[in-house]
Amino acid sequence: MIRHAHLIGFGLAGALLMRQLQKRGVRVTVNDRVDPQSSSHVAAGMITPITGQRVKPTWRGQELQEFARRTYAELEHDLGISLWKDWSLVRVFRTDTMRTWFEQRRDTGELEQYSVEALDPGVHDGIEMPYGGFRHAGVATVQMPTLLSALRTKHVEMFVDEPDLSADVVVTCTGAAVLEDPRWSWLPIEPSKGEILDVRIEGDTCDYIRTNGTWILPCGDSIFRIGATHDWDDRDPRPTDAARTLLLSEASKMVAGDITVLDQRAALRPSTKYKRPLVGRHPVDIGHAVFTGLGTKGALQGPWASHQIAEHLVNGADLDPEIAITRWWNP
Repeated sequence: MIRHAHLIGFGLAGALLMRQLQKRGVRVTVNDRVDPQSSSHVAAGMITPITGQRVKPTWRGQELQEFARRTYAELEHDLGISLWKDWSLVRVFRTDTMRTWFEQRRDTGELEQYSVEALDPGVHDGIEMPYGGFRHAGVATVQMPTLLSALRTKHVEMFVDEPDLSADVVVTCTGAAVLEDPRWSWLPIEPSKGEILDVRIEGDTCDYIRTNGTWILPCGDSIFRIGATHDWDDRDPRPTDAARTLLLSEASKMVAGDITVLDQRAALRPSTKYKRPLVGRHPVDIGHAVFTGLGTKGALQGPWASHQIAEHLVNGADLDPEIAITRWWNP
């Protein structure tokens, strides 16, 4: 049983873990380098149950989404804020192969729970779909900056200027920066730079998310967010002209009006090859633990993964083998 946990980093991983530890009676302190351009602040917080070129349902999508919905609803109630918003999404097929994958998964029932509606090749709501597409439900966004700000304000006394190494356990929750720590440099983190645009599209009243690989998220009053790029080579967190050009080019295929860029932001995601979180105690230095690897699916996987590591640290529960860091340890 641990009585005091110290968290290094307070992005989504740190915030969710703090919550889970508090629910189990653990005193929590946090040391954080406030970075408004961290991935938790830049990301759209999107939860999508169907992803990728193969139109594949997300790993444990329904289970994790139900867990996430309950977690964020509790936070909304306790903090008096709004975090969760449900959406429908229209996906534009980029190739005939994508359409084939969709039809196969639909016909075998893999997509039945998502209320999918096939869209034939043609024009739908002004969007040209030469290979067709489909509409589905079960999509949501989570306002992660709102969550981080509210928790920091409510628990300001927990934040300290220096890491507290006297705690029963020190948990590193620094996202992609975890690789800078020799203790965790062996983890299979593959930082992925993502860039997004905040834009105005005059006359566009679309109230659902559109995507052709690049997504367009409505924010109200003709304001939209466009994202996101994936660059595994560029570790410079500054926005680039190349990403701006790419996002505008792809987004223009799904809108009729002119796009005016209002802002551009970039961040390094803590991505992993297998798209799973990474959690657990250090195999040798057991006074240290880690919670990272949320990548592009942090809003979905974070609540469940934070529950997993909290139960492990506080009650000694076994971690799900798919996210336990011991599978990657090779001394």
